[in-house]
Amino acid sequence: MYNNSAEAQMKIDMLLHSLDDLHPSSVAGIAALLNVSEDRAALFLRFLAKYRIITYDETRKTAVICSDFSTLK
Repeated sequence: MYNNSAEAQMKIDMLLHSLDDLHPSSVAGIAALLNVSEDRAALFLRFLAKYRIITYDETRKTAVICSDFSTLK
């Protein structure tokens, strides 16, 4: 998926920055940002939601970072 750990770290940073505005982000947009399928992005978002890093709306297919996590900058 990624050529090296630096590229993976850059993608994670981009994702967190994208979610950090506290506005819902679409799964399609996140998938495009990470250059992965929407199914793979949704799986990753479910993982983040499980640990309460984000709130993931399965119906609307949107994610937003949890305010508690956002304040940890």
